[in-house]
Amino acid sequence: MEEEFINEDEDFLNKPDYESVVQRVCQNIDSSNGVIKELKNQQANVLLETTSKMILDKSGLVHSGNLYSSAAYSALLAVNHPNAIIIGVEMKFLAPIELGNEVLFKAQSLHEDTKKREVKVEGFVLDIKIFDALFSVAVLDKHILNLHISKEMEKRMG
Repeated sequence: MEEEFINEDEDFLNKPDYESVVQRVCQNIDSSNGVIKELKNQQANVLLETTSKMILDKSGLVHSGNLYSSAAYSALLAVNHPNAIIIGVEMKFLAPIELGNEVLFKAQSLHEDTKKREVKVEGFVLDIKIFDALFSVAVLDKHILNLHISKEMEKRMG
């Protein structure tokens, strides 16, 4: 009887997460942008561990660009399309971050059936919301660098 309970417990612990998805974007990104903690359909959680390379001054204030970078990373992961690019963002930094803080960015794509997507990203230190943003992400048919926009413009003008 006890063995059956252990087997059931092992099955529960080893149960595959069918909601998780394969990462299709940002596969070569440096870990200083954060580490993926969760990746599911239309959502991603990224943990940013602050380092001494991120600080602005002797007080240990972390540069806001590091927060933006991690939030943008989480937004692209939530869309998870290889031809997605960020085209705009409305964001608020709600509190300063200091060296040693860990920031968890939670990204949620608000829809997935259009070429332009909105992704809500919130950042938390412990349970305190320190960052809030709405990213606009374009999903293109081809990679942005394969569109040859300048060549097409030359053809049309010439």
